Amino acid sequence: MKTNWVYKLVKYLKKVYFRNDKRVAAYLVCVTIATGFWFLNALSKTYTVEIIAPVEYYNFPNNKTFTGNLPEKVELTVRAHGFTILRHEFSFLLSPLSFNVNEMTNNRMMENKKTSFAFPTRQFLTELSYQLSNDIEILNMNPDTLFFSFGKMTQKHVRVKPVVNVNLKKQFLISGEITTEPKTILVNGPKATLDTLQFVYTKALVFHAVDLPIRIKAQISPVKDLFFDPQSVELAIPVDEYTEAQQSVPVMLTNEPGNVKIKLFPAKVKVSFLVGLSRFTEIHPEDFKLAVSYSDIEEGIQRLRIKMVTAPAFLYDVKITPDEIEYLIEN
Repeated sequence: MKTNWVYKLVKYLKKVYFRNDKRVAAYLVCVTIATGFWFLNALSKTYTVEIIAPVEYYNFPNNKTFTGNLPEKVELTVRAHGFTILRHEFSFLLSPLSFNVNEMTNNRMMENKKTSFAFPTRQFLTELSYQLSNDIEILNMNPDTLFFSFGKMTQKHVRVKPVVNVNLKKQFLISGEITTEPKTILVNGPKATLDTLQFVYTKALVFHAVDLPIRIKAQISPVKDLFFDPQSVELAIPVDEYTEAQQSVPVMLTNEPGNVKIKLFPAKVKVSFLVGLSRFTEIHPEDFKLAVSYSDIEEGIQRLRIKMVTAPAFLYDVKITPDEIEYLIEN
């Protein structure tokens, strides 16, 4: 139910005036039209006013780290028709002025070794005017000076770590190390940040239904205040179809004293594994080292557990059968 004061006021005016005098309604219509014409006439005139404009800054010198503060909004003194001023005040709500730091300062901060700079804002008025329109003229800008402060930069080579998620087709595997070329990149940035930086990472990449080796360019994931050279690396993922294979490998006894003779049963065991077809012929029994420890015999353990000491790094799902053996002490 309508109970607000606006509703009551309208109801009262209808009762008191409109029923008895239609001239009131005609008068209000005329006032509205006249106000509209006055408003249009006012906006068609030229004015000099101050407007507030938000600013975004980009393209800083990549050999320095910005440590200062820049104004997020500036006050512009402009001259234009009222319509133009009104339009730009609305446009600033959605789109700020863009300040291309290197371009507007003619790369002077990049080429100079100083760490602090001051630029009068009057030298930027022409470039900023281009972002508006020919119908508006920027006469002045407040603040009248922009100050840029930079911290000391250093550099070092940092190792690249790839970030990937590889979904393989059935019977395919990653047959070696995922590598990047180059393995390290040059990183420029604040000394305090670089002192603790151990790795840089590629942007995350996802691959589906993979059955072939992958070689692709990967972008370095950005880090605030750090600059990379190069900004991308060549990523290589070795993929191969795998097969199951096995080798008969002898077991050795470690820590065996010279005055004791131990015989192991069995002397050899089976090592089964998955290997890529392209490297199948590279596998030999001597590539594996299996061992049991004499210290287990001293403790009276009847069955000795076999430990895998070494094996080729590119094998998968390596199993020893049997994984325990017996022994005989010979006098």
